[in-house]
Amino acid sequence: MNTLKKSAGAAADLTDDLIVEILSRLPAKSICRFKCVSWHWYGLITNAEHRKKIPQTLSGFFYPSDRWTQEDPTKMLPDFVGILGNEEPFSDASLTFLVGYRSIIPKICCNGLLFCLCWKVSPSDEADYVVCNPATEKWTVLPESGDENIGLADYFCFDPAISPHFYVFQLIDADENYRYIGDVNIYSSETGAWSHKESGWGDELQLAYRGAVFLNGMLHLLTNDFKILAVDTQGKKWRTIPMLETMTVSCFCRGTLAFIGQSQGRLYFINMRASDPSKLSVWILEGYDSGEWIFKYSISTAQIFGEKNLMLERDYALIAIHPECNMIFFVCRCDDVLISYDMDHGKVCVICSLKEHLYQRPFLPYLPYVPFLSDSLSDRG
Repeated sequence: MNTLKKSAGAAADLTDDLIVEILSRLPAKSICRFKCVSWHWYGLITNAEHRKKIPQTLSGFFYPSDRWTQEDPTKMLPDFVGILGNEEPFSDASLTFLVGYRSIIPKICCNGLLFCLCWKVSPSDEADYVVCNPATEKWTVLPESGDENIGLADYFCFDPAISPHFYVFQLIDADENYRYIGDVNIYSSETGAWSHKESGWGDELQLAYRGAVFLNGMLHLLTNDFKILAVDTQGKKWRTIPMLETMTVSCFCRGTLAFIGQSQGRLYFINMRASDPSKLSVWILEGYDSGEWIFKYSISTAQIFGEKNLMLERDYALIAIHPECNMIFFVCRCDDVLISYDMDHGKVCVICSLKEHLYQRPFLPYLPYVPFLSDSLSDRG
């Protein structure tokens, strides 16, 4: 008892500046727990100035919204669904601080920065790619790549733990009939310019549209023949990561029924089982350099959704893995809800009902958002 009293007394003697300095060195998962220590600690952690130093955790998801008006039926603005109650680290989920645009469509969110396609007010048939920080309302417009070839997809990458600069990858279509992956254009915010790189992955590879992962300074992509492609931000290091035969499950009409993500510094691969569609298998790339995959979890979708015979990408979508713990997030078409599932404890939680109905329409891209409170972008507003 005396030891506990001495520890409590020592903590009480710490100054606020020293407490914030200690908290800034801890992972975001611990910060969330320490909000419950006392109202004083809660105030320190949520203070606007202190938050710039303290690691942030997943706070919710941005998504495109069809909130059009009769005056402008073509107008689209983003919206946000939070998972931490009313604690939103920004004042405007619609991103209306991006002046001069009639429609703002969020495409990718990576470590607090949002990559958007923005259609101009005038001329109305022109659009920009814009990178913005919703927490600080700073933004910048990307120049065009200048490549007249057809683009397959664009990917946005940012990790402040590695570099203060962001990168955009533009994959070029190598064959308009089969949509094979060709060369890659890479934009660097450090140079403010695009560079063209010849592909180091090989030929006749088709992209699976199941998201992307920026990990260890490399962009990771999933292909339809169940390989994970990786390239660094300089276009100098190219890698192909093969998967085990038991990981390869596809559907004739829906393609590759799988999802890739990252959590706690490791690459995750989640797929539907071929023999039992009501089961999901979770694999982790345990040895990143060796390419060693470890089977980690078997998940019953009937337990999560309360129904059997549901299919991935038809009845529900897996949208994210929590960056600090083994928790995954789903949206369910039948109930229009956002659900979390704790893989370690088998716990299901219905977070909220969705504003955008999913019935008879493609799943929206729900983009996981972790606030980044540093003023790292020039203000173009």
